[in-house]
Amino acid sequence: MSYVYRRKTGDRVYLEERESYRVKGKVRNRFVRYLGVEGATPGVPRRELDRVFHGDSRRAGAVRLLWEVAEDLRFRETINRIADRRSSSELPSPGTYLTAWAINRVLDPESATQLGPWAATTDLPLLAHFPDEAFVKDAFLGALDTICYDEPATARVIDRTRELDIALTARWRELHPLPKGEKEVVAYDLTNVLFFGVTCPISEVGHNPDHQARPQVNVGVVVSRLDKSPLFHFTYRGSRNGKGTVRNLLVQLQSAKIDPGLLIVDRGIMGQRFVTEARGMGWHLLGGLAKSSNEVRTLLDSTEVPETPQSFVKRSKTGGIHAVKVRAPLWGSEREVVVYTNADKAVADRIERNEALSRIGEALTTLAMKGAEWSEAKLHAAIREVVGDWGEFLTVRVQRGERTPRVVWEYRDREVKRAARQDGKYALLCTDERLSAREVVRAYLGKDFVEKCFRTAKTFVELEPVRHRRERRVRAYLFVCMLALRLASAVRYRLVAGGIGEDAVAEEQERLLEDLGRVERVQVRMGPETRTWYLNVTKRIQDGLRRLKLPDLLREEPATVPV
Repeated sequence: MSYVYRRKTGDRVYLEERESYRVKGKVRNRFVRYLGVEGATPGVPRRELDRVFHGDSRRAGAVRLLWEVAEDLRFRETINRIADRRSSSELPSPGTYLTAWAINRVLDPESATQLGPWAATTDLPLLAHFPDEAFVKDAFLGALDTICYDEPATARVIDRTRELDIALTARWRELHPLPKGEKEVVAYDLTNVLFFGVTCPISEVGHNPDHQARPQVNVGVVVSRLDKSPLFHFTYRGSRNGKGTVRNLLVQLQSAKIDPGLLIVDRGIMGQRFVTEARGMGWHLLGGLAKSSNEVRTLLDSTEVPETPQSFVKRSKTGGIHAVKVRAPLWGSEREVVVYTNADKAVADRIERNEALSRIGEALTTLAMKGAEWSEAKLHAAIREVVGDWGEFLTVRVQRGERTPRVVWEYRDREVKRAARQDGKYALLCTDERLSAREVVRAYLGKDFVEKCFRTAKTFVELEPVRHRRERRVRAYLFVCMLALRLASAVRYRLVAGGIGEDAVAEEQERLLEDLGRVERVQVRMGPETRTWYLNVTKRIQDGLRRLKLPDLLREEPATVPV
């Protein structure tokens, strides 16, 4: 129980809020906060008010911060305007529900199946001006169906998320315009999102880094290099690769009326058709060229990259990087291509390949003896399993009849040596020939902000697992996750603008949200006066809010609702 403690010093009485509690049956007292001088400080109770009465507390700090950011980005207004699906005036709007859901994904994604009970423990109902009872599971799911829904007349899914992305990105650029004279530089990449134990019409088994044969969808994201903010997202069937998604990307960029600048993509996406279409829309393209192409292999074989001060690009975690620009035949014409090398990566590649081929050789020798009595079909299946993706470096055949050993193999030395010449060597194509080799390599290697965006989505927002089955729900759910990503990115951007360095901002953001998560709002009554207090507000929180330019976010004030 809280009470006011009077401490007299000289001719003044100083008031403190204290709290009594029990430890092993014994009553203990602890200091809570200093209230001021009795009778001399506005809002400080006089002597006769020796008790503080309070209502239930609500988690308020982090929720109020993200709500303020979402309002600044016009999440609710934009969703309500574009969804245009009427809802009862007795319930929160779809924009309110989806904004609340996005805040949940940032702060407590593990409670995803308990959205209603979670919201009732926070200030979200108060901020939305609706009672706790309005935040129930069916209402949240109904909000999803306002932005992505089935159209019975055409038997197709109406997806409003693209329009929403365009409007939200326009608002972001309105608040944070590009520096004068600069054009947009964006990066695009894909990641897979796995389904655990459920099926969906757009989920298909596809390639993923973990080699898991599970249904998945592929999510593409366009991220701005300037502010590391996600601008657009796309949802594709799990079997589609990067090259099969680029047309939607270009159409979206054109629909958003973004002034064409530089588009950076991964090496699995670059292709002649993509380059042609991008240039036709005014975009310059920068991306890696796959080594599977004979033209690229020949280019890498014939290009020597000297390790000189003139060719030096940067020091990386794995070694020094050097680059040169050359003209070479590619896709039927002469093009400028940048070739760069990483000496330490070359050593690592060579060791990895030699280790793998040595292990495969031992396994094939063992198989030749072990499979002496096996059928030819069984031997071929075993060989494929042993060789895996290293088949280009080996010649393996099965001898028929009574001849032994049944399996005969040898290394293809020519291919091994050719691969060694290409170790740690890569080719980049940039259609903007004004950029130097150094600028091209730095821009390409600097696109890790896309990978960081995916890492935030999968670890911080917890994109997986997807618990929805219907296509419309999956698309809408992924949009909510992107809303959460926009919120997290906006907080990060504000911290950087407030003086936090790029290398420390992730840790500072996580710590600030964690600290704010412990801030609770409580309404107290001291005599005739009722006020709102925020508990657990530390100096570190106050400093963080000043960096975010929200110093009054947790300002104590007269309560609007009686205790």
